[in-house]
Formats: sequence, C-alpha cells, structure tokens
Amino acid sequence: MSTRTVHDSCKGYCRDCDTFHSLGPGNTREYARSMMDEFRRLRRLDYIRPDREADPKLSFDYLLAGDRGHMFGVLECEHPSGERTMLRAYSSLRDGIRHIDGWVPSILDDEVWDKDVLPGQTRIKELTRTIRDPQTPPNQVQALRQERRKFSQDLTRHLREKLIFTNFRGDRRPLADAFIAGDHPPGGVGDCCGPKLLNHAARMGWKPVGLSEFYWGHPTPTEKRREGEFYPCCAEKCQPILGFILCGIDDLT
Repeated sequence: MSTRTVHDSCKGYCRDCDTFHSLGPGNTREYARSMMDEFRRLRRLDYIRPDREADPKLSFDYLLAGDRGHMFGVLECEHPSGERTMLRAYSSLRDGIRHIDGWVPSILDDEVWDKDVLPGQTRIKELTRTIRDPQTPPNQVQALRQERRKFSQDLTRHLREKLIFTNFRGDRRPLADAFIAGDHPPGGVGDCCGPKLLNHAARMGWKPVGLSEFYWGHPTPTEKRREGEFYPCCAEKCQPILGFILCGIDDLT
C-alpha cells in the first residue's frame, strides 16, 4: 500500500492503486462559517433569491422542523486557469428536493430520477396503502408484501447501476462497482455532501483544494452532532466510495 499523509476529514481507500486518498479542509472553514452567518440571517437555502421570491419549502422552518438537523458541505476548487471557486452542497433533503440555484446538483441523472425513482416510489406507496387497508383480504396481504419487497429490491439494484461516479483520472464507475464495503451499499450512498462536491469537481475538471462539512439544526438525539460543528465524511456511506472518487487527485497540478 502506498504511504502518504491522510487527512481525517475526507478520505477513502482506493483498491485500484492500493492507496488511501484524502483531502484536508484547506481554507474552507472560513467560508463555511460565513455560510452559517447567512443561515442565521436568512434561515433558508435559496439565498440567491430575494425574500419576496423565496420558496417556503426551502426555509429552515420547513426543512428543519420537528427537531431536524442537516449536513452541509463546502469545497474549494481551482480551475485550470488558476481561478478559485467555492462550491456548496447539502445532503439529501426531505420531499426529494434535488436542485437549488447556487448548490451542487445531485449525482443521479435527472432522467433516471424522473423515469425510475419517482414512479418507483409511487408504486411502493400504493402497495403500502393497499397492505394497510382494512378492506384488503388477509390472504392477499402476504403476497402484496412479497411484491413490494421484490419491487424495492429490483429498483435498488437498478439504481446501483445507474448512479455513476466520476474520479479525477476521468474514470466513470457505477455505485455497484465503486463501493468497496460489500455488495449491498446502504441507502443514500452518493447523497452526502462530500461525494456530491467531489464528483461535480471531477466532472468539471477542477482541482479540489479543501473540503469541510458541518451540521446545522437541532442536535441529534444522542448529541453526537451539534449545530455549527465540523464533521468528517461518514464511514458508512462516504468513505467506501471516496477512495475511487479521489483517485487521481494527487496527480493534478
């Protein structure tokens, strides 16, 4: 295995080159703290819009209601021209909100979301309602549960092939091949801030300089996450794909 300095904030093992790739915070925490000031002032995510055009579904009163909290991320990038820019991302939001001006988009292609995910979610909800309906004959409930389970499993397998990650060597690989922690990735892989930001930078051909993620909102029940504090990319969903995504970062000039 190759040896080099490994930063705790964002890291992952790459089996292609037998190396732990990583990225430190760089200058991103100062920008992240300015985002926190913005959050306190605006209390919404559509910061580009004037107050009169703000979407109520993007306000913290809605998104973070009921003792909710959320992870946000910042990535500093250098363009081939030498210009630097800050990218911002959020982890997956309630109601499946995927695109907000000024934020990095989701990795999953919009066409897959519209043609596969949304109809799939609708079908699963329909089956669930039928299963819970008191008028559904008891002898049909078990068959409906099996149908729902198989449909969900088939959809999950399909999405593992359609969720495509890009690394800094220009390689592209579906989740099923990029995830190194077993054959059954947990739900939500690729929806966290770090993978979103790095995947976007790789696709744009920009060099990452630093990355930070912080929590905003009510503390988690165990108080493992508190508002305004910085946390590393998660070990369960992010680290098993970050090795692939970060591959090639050390060769960028």
